[in-house]
Amino acid sequence: MSTKQDKTEPEPEVVADKLKSPFNKKILIGIGAIVVAFHILINFYVAPEDSDFVGAIFSISTSLAASVMAMIIAIRYAGAKVFQKAHVALAIAYFGIFLGEITYLIYDLYIPDVDPYPSIADIFFFIQYPMILVHLFLNIRFFSPKLAKKSKIWIVGFPIFVLGTFTLLSQITAEEDIFTNFDYWYGVIFVTASALTLSVGVIGAILFKGGVIGKAWFLLVIGILCNTVGDVWYYNLEIFSEYSLVHPVNLFWYAGYLLVIYALIKHKNTL
Repeated sequence: MSTKQDKTEPEPEVVADKLKSPFNKKILIGIGAIVVAFHILINFYVAPEDSDFVGAIFSISTSLAASVMAMIIAIRYAGAKVFQKAHVALAIAYFGIFLGEITYLIYDLYIPDVDPYPSIADIFFFIQYPMILVHLFLNIRFFSPKLAKKSKIWIVGFPIFVLGTFTLLSQITAEEDIFTNFDYWYGVIFVTASALTLSVGVIGAILFKGGVIGKAWFLLVIGILCNTVGDVWYYNLEIFSEYSLVHPVNLFWYAGYLLVIYALIKHKNTL
């Protein structure tokens, strides 16, 4: 494998040993415990009139933290054009989620006459997908400019599989033809984009396994996986107007944001 490496980019051989540090199982268990404990808290120990606000604040703060961490790494990569651009894109992605969470909260709590879905909040939420893809492709192209045929098939085939699963689950629970339902087609856009980010992320995880950014990348992909599961479930719920800010689907987004934060911290500690 040959690459045209910019002289300003960090040498993979120099940082490889640092990036082979194992996961801290206590942190991973802690993330799971925090997510479950918080869900129990807002559903059983917080007053119903306050639970939506408390849940939204958790999402807002964790998505903002992920954005800040990505930007810190981008700054640390000053002079390394590819990696700096990649992490700026990731910072924008999670800042978009942050803005979407705030906008959704404003609609939900302070503009009761307007449904927060669909709304301008979706524009901010959607920003994450192209920006995460930019982050993934910049990293992958730097280390592997040419993708294998199997990788290309996976990148196309996996989103089709996820979309098929989303369609099947939606049709099974629907009392009418979902193909005439606006919420289904609206959800297709987001579900497809989310599945695409995951499929590309998996390619990166395989490519970097045991290598330069293997551990941090694996954590990032697991975070994206949690978000994808949350997205598919959420847009299925919206077809039937069953979503709320205290619904269990939020567990996947909480876990996803926290895993991404951990991945970025792990990456930062190896620089």
